[in-house]
Amino acid sequence: MMVKVTLVTAEWCHFCPTAKQVWRELKEKYNFEYSEVDYDSPEGKKLVDEFSIVSVPTTIIDDQIAFVGVPDKNKASKTLESPV
Repeated sequence: MMVKVTLVTAEWCHFCPTAKQVWRELKEKYNFEYSEVDYDSPEGKKLVDEFSIVSVPTTIIDDQIAFVGVPDKNKASKTLESPV
């Protein structure tokens, strides 16, 4: 089964572009499902409620919060090599 990564971001977030860049670079190296969801969108609000998200960027991997803040690229790639 393919790993599913969802990055919850916001327009006003200064760290979100860096988090997006990390995941987009990893997407070029690894095969995984990837989506970016805006915090203020209907889907974003649903994720915020479901996972009790309090800050962005938040990375959800296979229905579990994996990273809050900008993920460390090495740690992020390890999660893709050996899914939780």
